[in-house]
Amino acid sequence: MNNIQQLILPKTIPAGIEAWLVKLDLQLPIEKADFLILSESERVRAMSFETHADQVRSVTTRAAVRKLIANKVAVPPNELKFATNQYGKPFLQGSANIDFNVAHTGHYALIAISTIGQVGVDIENCSRQLDARALTEYVFTDVERQLGSLSTENFFKHWVAKESVLKAVGIGISEHLQTISILPAASNEMDYRIESDCHEWRDIKVWLIEVPDLYAAAVAVKATKSLFMVA
Repeated sequence: MNNIQQLILPKTIPAGIEAWLVKLDLQLPIEKADFLILSESERVRAMSFETHADQVRSVTTRAAVRKLIANKVAVPPNELKFATNQYGKPFLQGSANIDFNVAHTGHYALIAISTIGQVGVDIENCSRQLDARALTEYVFTDVERQLGSLSTENFFKHWVAKESVLKAVGIGISEHLQTISILPAASNEMDYRIESDCHEWRDIKVWLIEVPDLYAAAVAVKATKSLFMVA
């Protein structure tokens, strides 16, 4: 797994959370070994993408997930069984102690694995062109907009934090963007605090994590309050 690197996470993230960065060479042929450890449905899905780059991205990322989780549960990668919830979030069948989440953009994929609760992750390429001002009303709540004008860089930081939270909960992203506010924590620029009318979401924590230049990434965890009190 030479293309997979474990990331150093902020110290405030409790033990039991790991994040792995997968570097993707989208010009290379699909690795036969990676393709063979996928399930039949994963192979079909990967090959349904129109471009070679998307096929490589799908196969490489999914194979990396299998390899990393296989090391945790001592099961061969090709024997792992996955399913998805109603919103499409994947989970490992037969193991309530492992949760994982995946995101990819550009030449990187990001994989988070948790043994302490639900986890969500997101990574975005900050160099791509977008109209942050126009998207602000769609993405951010009134509370978030009161922070002031958001630069493109800050837009991506807020976006990955918000998306990772919603992915940790395992619900639809677009229809819930306005139900949760992600606000900077006063203590650390890598941490965020969450405001929501949904009581069960208040124990979620989210952090920015360091990834290569021109990218932004975050990881969110919905774990027990006692874990965060100890951290």
